[in-house]
Amino acid sequence: MLAVVLALKLPTILILAWAFSRPEETICPGRRYWAVLAIAVVHILLALLSLTGEKSSLSEMFVAFPLIWSVLFRDRILGMFARPVSVWWMATAICLLLWFEETWVIVDHDSPPWRHYVHYFGFYLGMTATILWLYGRYRYTVLQTFVVGGLWGVLIEQQFAGPKMLFSGAVVQAIGFGLYIFPVYGLYLAAPRLLFFGEFSRSNRTSRWQSIGLFLVIAVLPLATWLLWSAILQAFGFDRTGIP
Repeated sequence: MLAVVLALKLPTILILAWAFSRPEETICPGRRYWAVLAIAVVHILLALLSLTGEKSSLSEMFVAFPLIWSVLFRDRILGMFARPVSVWWMATAICLLLWFEETWVIVDHDSPPWRHYVHYFGFYLGMTATILWLYGRYRYTVLQTFVVGGLWGVLIEQQFAGPKMLFSGAVVQAIGFGLYIFPVYGLYLAAPRLLFFGEFSRSNRTSRWQSIGLFLVIAVLPLATWLLWSAILQAFGFDRTGIP
């Protein structure tokens, strides 16, 4: 299993890191653009191939979908907005596009759709708030957001499963888990930066600590807003039966 993950996910991470090192070349046809397209196509085909098996799994769309909307369909999406795009329209677009990622979890786990979407809304609200606050304050490179996002995912996914594996001595399992999760969460933060590349490039302010700040805030704020949202839902008697 580790060999399969290494053969697929490690090249994915490396190619995306290479492409994002010059993000302006990913949003117009060129070597980096076509590399991103190739990754999206491969992951879409893997997702579709799973539909022919005994158990369908669309988890590969966690990589393909953000690449589609942040790079391949970027101009079409931006064409729906008056320029310059207001912060509220940016917030709405980012939140909805990231929130839609839960679709693949719903399909894979046969989760009740509308209750699932409602349950996880607080998490994506916190993600959107973090992105708008810090991306508007500091000028992050796309590569920085990709790396920070990937490390964030390896830390928190499945209730800190990665660190638990590592500390329990399951090093090989932890490596496989990390490689699988890294591009998913990396694209959570890199895709909005690419979609609104011009808007998030206006600030010239940088700090040697900005990547650490982004990591700390994204690790805390979405979980905090999610807990608050969950408490509100519970107060109104929300039924989360069947939601993973």
